[in-house]
Amino acid sequence: MSYLEMEFIKPDAVQKRDYQINIFESVKDVNSLVVLPTGLGKTVIAIMVIAYKLKKGNILFLAPTKPLCEQHADSIKKLTTIENVVVVTGELFSPEKRKEIYRNARVIVATPQTIENDLDRGINIGDFSLLIFDEAHRAVGNYAYVGVARRYLRRGSQILGMTASPGSDYKKLREVAENLGIEHVELRTENDEDVKPYISRRRMRWVVVDMPDDVKRAARRIDYLLDEYLSELKKYTKQASHLSSKKLGKKVLIEIQQRMQQNLKSKGGSRGGTMYTAISVVSAAIKLAHLKDMLTSQGVEAAKRYIEKLEVDHSKSASKIRNKEIYRQIRKEIMLSSGKKPKLEILKDILRKHFEQNPGGRVMVFAEYRDTIDFLLSEISGIEGIRAEKFIGQAKGSGNGMSQEEQKKTLENFRKGKFNVLISTSIGEEGIDIPSTTLVLFYEPVPSAIRYIQRRGRTARDGMPGDVIILIMKGSRDEAYYWSSINKEKKMYRQIYRLREELKSSKIKMKAVKIDEKGQTKLDGFF
Repeated sequence: MSYLEMEFIKPDAVQKRDYQINIFESVKDVNSLVVLPTGLGKTVIAIMVIAYKLKKGNILFLAPTKPLCEQHADSIKKLTTIENVVVVTGELFSPEKRKEIYRNARVIVATPQTIENDLDRGINIGDFSLLIFDEAHRAVGNYAYVGVARRYLRRGSQILGMTASPGSDYKKLREVAENLGIEHVELRTENDEDVKPYISRRRMRWVVVDMPDDVKRAARRIDYLLDEYLSELKKYTKQASHLSSKKLGKKVLIEIQQRMQQNLKSKGGSRGGTMYTAISVVSAAIKLAHLKDMLTSQGVEAAKRYIEKLEVDHSKSASKIRNKEIYRQIRKEIMLSSGKKPKLEILKDILRKHFEQNPGGRVMVFAEYRDTIDFLLSEISGIEGIRAEKFIGQAKGSGNGMSQEEQKKTLENFRKGKFNVLISTSIGEEGIDIPSTTLVLFYEPVPSAIRYIQRRGRTARDGMPGDVIILIMKGSRDEAYYWSSINKEKKMYRQIYRLREELKSSKIKMKAVKIDEKGQTKLDGFF
């Protein structure tokens, strides 16, 4: 009997896809990690396993956010005849109400923090024949997936992890496998033979943008001041000995800053004066590196907005920057700039041509910063035929943001065609069911393989072809970020294949549960 004829799967509700059937057959009885690109139906595979396992016991389906939980629950209800599918989050129900749900529900779709908190409270959530972990690459460190998996591996529950991109760090990949008790890995790419028949055409291209001369001049001045701070920083730490403005990432500076802060705390204030000075120097360097990124990658307008923030920043590091004559020259040059906007003009041109050729098209524009999102929204909204809206995360601190209800409404309006361009931060990358688009446009590259894969997966879905265009400012960090994401993706697949082969050949001690001398189940060591 095929999975399409299984009990609980609605007739004709699911398209028969060979790779989904093959993956289902491989994972239905073993703790597994499924790695499948965005848009190829990980949720359908999960639902097939749910239908298969339901007669053996209830199901717990975990996802990182409330909107994702609601999305998965809707899919289960749409594709199956399973009754009593309930979404559980801390916001929705009181602990007393959740106790009742845990007693009666067949499939619980929940955020992991809610489940972990209820387990910590001593609430009897019950046993499950299957636990599903969506966005399974999160199962590292202290994330709630880890604690929940540990408890249910002891009870002998089967685990299914799902992700589009677990990352290129083998140590973290092993940690995910260890924490979820993974015994088997199923990986598909768009080049696999059983996947190819179901892949729509996706055309990838990048557009290299020439940096304006005034931006180059201001960037050189920033480099001069940045080198001055880096030279001073080398007096305080050997970790800065190799740093220069030409080859510098904010991440390295932030790591140095964090180590200094930890050292200051551990020494209990001894050498406090020297260490405080060192921290203010590295903080100034971070601010200058960010200003350079804003200028060269985002454009003059973004740099102006950041300078305005620096002018009212009361920190010692900002004051240190403002006191430099060369900074005052940089500020004047940027603030008086006529502001050529080559990236913006190219983006506008791409959008105009795209909608001329695809009048009913839908476009997602990804940008890194909320200020850039607002800027792009104001700039492209006046173009004939373009109806744009922004899509951002919830408020941070005193900043503006979108509630989950606002996010949900925005996606629904995008789906209905009330607007045809969605300008999104990273919130639009992971998990959320965004309608297939005809074009995905990166306003700047990202250095992460995970984010690169998730972004491009927003187009060429559901049988529709799609384009991906990446804007790269020549001579900026954009170039390094682009090649970093490409190399990390290649490395990611090598690491997944490596893990899969190690699991096949040695099982890497992956028997997750054993019985101790008292007859109690406990976790074995994994690796």
